[in-house]
Amino acid sequence: MSWVKCGVVMIAETIALGVLSLPSVLLTVGMLPGILLIIGLGVIATYTGYNLGLFRLNHPTVCNMADAGEILWGPFGKYLLGAGQVIFLVFICGSHCLTGAIAMNTLTDNATCKVVWALITGVVAFFLTLPRTLDRISYLSFVSSASILTSVFITIIGTGVESAPNGAPANPHIIVNTTTPASFYNAFSAVTDIIFAYAGHLAFFNFISEMKNPREYPKSLYLLQAVDITIYTLAGALVYKFTGQYTLSPSISSMSITLRKVTYGIAIPTILVAGVINGHVAAKFIFTRVFRGSRHLHEHTLIGWGTWVGLCALAWIIAWIISQVIPVFNDLLGLVASLFASQFTYGLTGYFWLFDNYGKWRKRPILAIINALVFALGLTILGLGMYASVKSIIVSYQTGQASTPFSCS
Repeated sequence: MSWVKCGVVMIAETIALGVLSLPSVLLTVGMLPGILLIIGLGVIATYTGYNLGLFRLNHPTVCNMADAGEILWGPFGKYLLGAGQVIFLVFICGSHCLTGAIAMNTLTDNATCKVVWALITGVVAFFLTLPRTLDRISYLSFVSSASILTSVFITIIGTGVESAPNGAPANPHIIVNTTTPASFYNAFSAVTDIIFAYAGHLAFFNFISEMKNPREYPKSLYLLQAVDITIYTLAGALVYKFTGQYTLSPSISSMSITLRKVTYGIAIPTILVAGVINGHVAAKFIFTRVFRGSRHLHEHTLIGWGTWVGLCALAWIIAWIISQVIPVFNDLLGLVASLFASQFTYGLTGYFWLFDNYGKWRKRPILAIINALVFALGLTILGLGMYASVKSIIVSYQTGQASTPFSCS
């Protein structure tokens, strides 16, 4: 891929479902703290993404996180990060199945059970995952990027021009943009939703390995980060400004039914394609591990294609099951961010720099301190985020916000 095409693929993979939860983050933590968190975590994510590029240049054989883990900790690291990579990507695919069900329920006025819509989303995504190279899928990324950007702008404009947000009384006297005191787990769960929005770093090694000139990767990264920080800040702040205490998640749900249908219809390419990219990367990792060094990796053989189709199917079956076990949008995003994005986007990237510069820390003390803090940040998010996410899931079931698994309610 060229750096422009790679940048668009990164935008399609990163700017997807996470942006739809950001207005509700501001509802929880407040307008100013929320904006500062979005921008601050975005700036850190830009630096950590740059660290990934440096590590790849220093170790040209790295094509995914498992390869990086093998360099760090040998076979144990390979299987640890490899398993984490696959599980993370499949969880993200699960969030796309869940959002597909929400979208289709809205578009069809609940014509059938949400379990069925989630399954249909997974089946369609499975077929779109079948091309074995990212170059072919990258063309869909242009459609996906246009889809999510258009959906975000419609949501911003729609919430701004409508007389009342969804769930508010007709012609409400006031939209309040102040927050009530939130519990710790609620506040930190909101922070994990921001972290999920920057969770694309996991696949960056894969993207770099498919670039014509990997040294141009920083251009792709800067394109992505300029777009996502801007979109996240505007979408979060403006939608929350217009909907206030009636802000819902996904934020599209804050509009009237007509605009919800229009926006979800336009968002369908992103719901599918962004999930497809993650499913492709997960299947490609296992596929390359199984057939590395054999002709099945590069030639069209029956064994090669049979294995590829089976891996794609398995990824989306598990994703569908996840979407039914954790059926609350923000809870699923928070759990994924805490378990995996905390390390792949933040913590591990600091460790990469410390590993490559071992013995040089005294010569570069400022960078050594920065990367040590990044590593510590990842561990903090992992610990506190897991507590907050699990607590939030438990409360969602106790309060009835979450339906029972595989339920049509």
